[in-house]
Amino acid sequence: MKTINRTVVTVSPKQPYIDWANSFEANGAQIDPSETHTTAFLLSDDYNELNYENFIEIEYAKIFDLELESWMASPKHWPKNRSYKLFKEWFEVRVADTVFDLGIDKIEHEEY
Repeated sequence: MKTINRTVVTVSPKQPYIDWANSFEANGAQIDPSETHTTAFLLSDDYNELNYENFIEIEYAKIFDLELESWMASPKHWPKNRSYKLFKEWFEVRVADTVFDLGIDKIEHEEY
């Protein structure tokens, strides 16, 4: 088992995001609040468990857009004022300062 020189930040939707996502189609796909969807982001060693919030404050707009796009591709349906304050109201952010690589294959990277 190896550790990776990264900090993991997870972003999970709170009720305002769930309400927004579930507002589109009554008979369509819905987010079940009991089944937490979480997105993980790997941060460089510059950001650790003590200062990861600095990274989030800088990059929250990209993260916010990724989370919105994962549910609704059309930005015309997204909230207009996607401020850092709104991001914090819509998402819970957590940090893990140690990352273990349990895989045996080489880590591959893809551009998003």
